Amino acid sequence: MQKLLLVVALVLGACGGGDDGGPSCAIGSLGCACTAGGGCDNGLSCDTGQMRCEVTGGCTCDTSSGCEASCACDPDCGMGGCTCDSSSGCESGCSCDPDCEPITPGGNNRTICTTGNSSYCTDAQESWTGGECCVMGVSECAEGNSSYCTDAKEHWTGGQCCVEDVTMCVPGNSSYCTDAKEHWTGGECCVEGVTKCAAGNSSYCTDAKEHWTGGECCVEGVKLCAPGNSSYCTDAKEHWTGGECCVESVAMCVDGNSSYCTDAQEHWTGGKCCVENVTNCVAGNASSCTGANQHWTGGLCCQ
Repeated sequence: MQKLLLVVALVLGACGGGDDGGPSCAIGSLGCACTAGGGCDNGLSCDTGQMRCEVTGGCTCDTSSGCEASCACDPDCGMGGCTCDSSSGCESGCSCDPDCEPITPGGNNRTICTTGNSSYCTDAQESWTGGECCVMGVSECAEGNSSYCTDAKEHWTGGQCCVEDVTMCVPGNSSYCTDAKEHWTGGECCVEGVTKCAAGNSSYCTDAKEHWTGGECCVEGVKLCAPGNSSYCTDAKEHWTGGECCVESVAMCVDGNSSYCTDAQEHWTGGKCCVENVTNCVAGNASSCTGANQHWTGGLCCQ
């Protein structure tokens, strides 16, 4: 039992991910994804049903699909002991919640196995299994073709274009998917360092954090995109795409109005009031929604 607890402590310390299996969840660690070959760190084995690593022999104190904080081997406890991390959003009172941390550039590079053939699956990062092409050090694989999937970070498998360091692949075209962080695969535009892609147009998707793909506007460092307009989506944390207002650091975007959505943690988009560091928004009124960390949006009280 002491050896088992030691193994658990070691793997918990080695893995810094969150509840949502984000980029900081190390492949092969407790609660994180198994390797492409179904492998896990020492003392762990791959649960093929959930494709995640769990304690070999099972965790007897893990009796539910949620996190049981007193159970040291429970893989549902935030992959790293962050027991207060219980959702895919930022919980402001949870100091170890990775969803509240600054968003790091680059994608979650890993090994991806996908469709291909032995004729094309031949570069230094590719290996042909006889049925699939496994590509090391890539973060996304998208539709494409051999004519376009040719830049230094792209790998053509014979069926898909796998790209290093990107966070999203979305519709676009070769005419617009051309900036330093964009990679045209022949079918989609894959973009590095962005957190949201939204409807927009080339006229507005132009600020330093925005990337027009030819089909969507992809934005760096934002948490949510909401309806709005160019007249209101103008503060330092807002980015107008031409179709939506994408906002940095906010947890929720809800009904409100420009008269009330005005405090330092509120951002009026022209259609919604987006609020930082809150976990819920409920019915209320302006005269009562005045407590610590309460924000009246003009429609709801967020806290």
